[in-house]
Amino acid sequence: MLWLYILLGIALFVALVMFIPITLRASYKEDFWCAVYIGFVKLQLVPAKPKKEKKKKVKKQTPKTEQPKKATEKKPSLIKKYGIEWLLNLIKRVAELAVSALQDFFSHILIKKFSLSISVAGDDAADTAIKYGKYCAVVYPAVGTIVRVVKCKGYGVDINPNFSEKAETEINFDFVARVFVFRLVALAVKHGIKGLKLLAEVKNEL
Repeated sequence: MLWLYILLGIALFVALVMFIPITLRASYKEDFWCAVYIGFVKLQLVPAKPKKEKKKKVKKQTPKTEQPKKATEKKPSLIKKYGIEWLLNLIKRVAELAVSALQDFFSHILIKKFSLSISVAGDDAADTAIKYGKYCAVVYPAVGTIVRVVKCKGYGVDINPNFSEKAETEINFDFVARVFVFRLVALAVKHGIKGLKLLAEVKNEL
C-alpha cells in the first residue's frame, strides 16, 4: 500500500504544480516597473536588482604554440544543393508553426487589468492636436488587436489633449496578465511534437 500512497502523493503534487498561476504585472508612471509572479514567488524584471560583484581570479596564461592551419573544404550552400524553392518552402513551414504556436499561446492568456491613460501635450495648440491624432491612430487600433487576440476581463484607454502652457505628455499604464502552468505544458507538448516532426522531415530530405 505504501507505493500507492507515494503515487497518489506524486499525482497530487504534479496537479498542484500544474495549476500554479504565472502572472505578469507591469506599470508605468515616470518609471517602468515589471515583475513575474510564479505562484507567490516574485521575480522582478525591471528595474533589475543590482548584482553583487564577484572578485575575479587572475589566471596564469600559458604560452600557446601555434599549429599549422588545415585547409578546410567549403560545403555547398543549401540553396545550391536543394534549390531556392526547397528553402522557401522550409521557411514557410517554420513560419506557419511559429504563428500557430503564438496564436495558441495568446488565446490562453487572461488579461485581468489593462489601463492606459495618456495626456498629450505639444509645443503649442497645433502641435498638441497633431500629436493627439498620431497617438489615437496608433494606440486605439493596437489595443483593439490585443483585445481580439487574448481574453480580457476589462480594459480602459483614455487619450486626451492637454492645451495648457508648459504642459508635458504624461503616460500612466497598469497591466496584469495570467496564464496557468498546465496551459504552458500543454502548448509545449503540442507544438513541440509538431516541431520534432518537422525537424525529422527536414533531416530525411537532407
